[in-house]
Amino acid sequence: MLVDVHNHFSYYQEDIDSALKDIHENGVLMVAVSTDFSSYNDTMELAKRSELILPAFGIHPMVAHDHMDHLAIIRRTANEALMLGEVGLDRMWTKNDSHHTYQETLLETFLEVAQKHDMILILHVAGAEGKALSMLENFSIRKAIIHDYYGSIDLVEKIIDTNLYLAFDRSYLKSYESEVKGWRERLQIVTMVPEDLFLIETDGPNKPPRRMPYEALQIVAERIAELRGTTTEEIAAESSSNFLRLIKDDTRLSKYANILKQS
Repeated sequence: MLVDVHNHFSYYQEDIDSALKDIHENGVLMVAVSTDFSSYNDTMELAKRSELILPAFGIHPMVAHDHMDHLAIIRRTANEALMLGEVGLDRMWTKNDSHHTYQETLLETFLEVAQKHDMILILHVAGAEGKALSMLENFSIRKAIIHDYYGSIDLVEKIIDTNLYLAFDRSYLKSYESEVKGWRERLQIVTMVPEDLFLIETDGPNKPPRRMPYEALQIVAERIAELRGTTTEEIAAESSSNFLRLIKDDTRLSKYANILKQS
């Protein structure tokens, strides 16, 4: 069983039936993140259709300013969720500096819930890696996946020492070299992360040409295998094993742990 630890599955929209068929035929557990209430509600409906959809509740930091009046319901929904994501901070694409405070307030809300229930967080921390790590430390967060890391190489050692997971996606493909600042230097990070702390993700659905979940994840696994000097099969197996280790003691996620154990 493969695991995509960060996918916006509800965004498949008109392709959703094909995407569901694809994950069942090829054995892919999808950690389906959300970015607002609408996408979370859609994802929860999809989870009713497939046991291979693990829904995560999150409000993306870039829309934090639109949710300051909804913190009570966000807290309540987070308390009832299985996993929290996509949440975090954004200093890379957020153009309005006044929104940073809202992002921190929203992230604190999620961190309080994660601390209370020892829940897993899937984090977007682009351009705010140091601040995010400091906040995680303040709340004694033990279980987190850092999605699509854009921070410095120096900070990776701190992430490793804290036993946080790093998830690698399609942005490490050669086709992204012109889009991602410091792309070549960033490739070093793939080789730094120990075998027990790396995961793979697609952040799908992919931009055109849109691919089905299995093919998209295979492309990521092939690229990460190339960079780490191993095989695609080994990368997929190690990532799945790491995700199982992360969730196996979480009673909320026992159904998904059993699926991975039985595969």
